[in-house]
Amino acid sequence: MAYIIGPDYAFKLGKTEIEYFEDDRKTLRAFFDRTDAFPGTVTSASWVTGTRIASEVVPRRLRLIRGKRMYDWLSLNGGGTLVSSRLRDAVEELDPGQHQFFPVVVEDKKGAVHPGDFFIFNVGGRIESIIENRSNFTASGRGNVKSWSYSRRVGPWQCVLDAVVIGGRACWIEHRYGECWFISDRLAALLQERKLNGFDLDQHRHCDEVSLQFINLSHAGRAA
Repeated sequence: MAYIIGPDYAFKLGKTEIEYFEDDRKTLRAFFDRTDAFPGTVTSASWVTGTRIASEVVPRRLRLIRGKRMYDWLSLNGGGTLVSSRLRDAVEELDPGQHQFFPVVVEDKKGAVHPGDFFIFNVGGRIESIIENRSNFTASGRGNVKSWSYSRRVGPWQCVLDAVVIGGRACWIEHRYGECWFISDRLAALLQERKLNGFDLDQHRHCDEVSLQFINLSHAGRAA
């Protein structure tokens, strides 16, 4: 099983807001505007396209503008996700060297640095693991553009992924169903076991993982 992970919009632990300094925000925005999300598309890169981000354009400091409590996962005003060293360590334990973690300091309104190690997290890598005939998706633009994508059909959520394509990945972006991060049940279990906070695992959009290779072999065996 896989999950779509995102911020805890219920703010069960209280609301904390962090933003970029204006000059840093402009530098980062300019990079995204001039960078394609991936080859063959005119879509601009973003924090949820799996694009490798040049370290020199990523800010090294952020500003805390609301609240005091820090969490293991925090969405940044203006885009991006801030994570604690505990969350980084969990991802690196399962997916070593596959993603980007940019170290950053968080300053309060007076310029004092908040204690703790924090990183802007960028999930790297796009895969195509969605099994279309087992998912409640429709293909948009296929046959017309290289960067065609899936969109959800009306009705219940159903998304089935090919476990062979996913392999041992802990987190990834689906090439044909973007704008969100997927994580494996192993990573989800590890985050929960270590009592990390600030994120939400969308229980209404969990995804089954099956071995398409095994299914095809089974069908071939029955046909014989």
